[in-house]
Formats: sequence, C-alpha cells, structure tokens
Amino acid sequence: MRSTMRTAHRVRLAAILALGAFTLHQLRYLIASVAPSAAEGHRYMGDLLPPLSVLVLAAILATLLRGTEGASPARAPLARRVAVFAGALLAIYVSQELLEGLMAAGHSANLVGLLAHGGWVALPLALAIGALAALLAHLLEGVERVIAVIHAERPLRSRAPAIRGRALAGFGISLLSAPLAFGLARRPPPPAPA
Repeated sequence: MRSTMRTAHRVRLAAILALGAFTLHQLRYLIASVAPSAAEGHRYMGDLLPPLSVLVLAAILATLLRGTEGASPARAPLARRVAVFAGALLAIYVSQELLEGLMAAGHSANLVGLLAHGGWVALPLALAIGALAALLAHLLEGVERVIAVIHAERPLRSRAPAIRGRALAGFGISLLSAPLAFGLARRPPPPAPA
C-alpha cells in the first residue's frame, strides 16, 4: 500500500508541475510580445488542455486516495518548496523553448533566443507560479489530512445488523414427502419406450 501512496503523491506533484508549466508558458507569451512567425510554434499548446484536465482530476483523486488511506504527508519548509517548484518550472520552460527552437521555424534554438522578445519575464513568472504551486500542494495536503481525520473517526460496523421482527413459519412441502419435487430422487426415471 505504501507504493500506492507514493505513486499518488507523485501523480499529484506531476499534475501541479504540468499545470504550472502550461501557465508559465502561456503567461510569458501573453505578457511579452511575440513575432508572428514565432507564434506559429506554439499552436500545439491548445491541444494540451484535455490532458491537463485529466491530470488535475488525477491530482484530486490522488488526494482523496491518500486521505482515505491515512497517509501522512512529509512536511517540507514552504521556502524550499517554492524554490524547488520555481526551479523545476524554469527548467521545464527552458527545455520546452529549446525543443521548440529545434522543431519550429522562427524560433531561435539557443539560450540567447530565450531572453529575446521579453523572454526574461519567464524568471519572475516562474518564481510567482512556483509559490502558487507550493501553496496548492500545501493546500491539497491539508485537505488530505482533513479527509484522514474524518475517515478515521467514522465507526466501522463490527457487528451484524439487528434483525427486527420474527421469522415466518415455513409453509410448503416437506422434503421427505416429495423427493422428486426437489430433485432428490434416488434413481433416475425409467427410459422412454422406443
């Protein structure tokens, strides 16, 4: 069960990172002006909304699963979480932009091209989105703890439910008097005449 809890935790973190990376990319190009030829390489981002919604649903389900199983989240300092999320988001953004530079026309495939056309905006955006991602992870862990407390307080049914009333007297045919009615004959019926 521990591996399931670890997997659920990783799914939740992956969903938060994916949502943060998508938001960072979209906000960077919304804030900074982009040449029309460079905008052609970003049309695929709209196709990522359905997988992102599935990841968000998976993060919610992972939180519910961890809460019902009583998993205790590891408590990391918030400042460290912000730094880790911001660093991861910036690394994802740089990798994504370098891949777009290799695959799409109008993109520069070097680090200088990342800073061109307002690309420097990605650094403060990564810090801000990293802080929001750390707060979201903290919030989901709080929800997980609340679910664990509620789930632990629910009484388990340890005894059989009470039966009210009394059983009705059995009316019917006795097994001893009608063995053929219940398939209890000692021998099969005679064969049919030919």
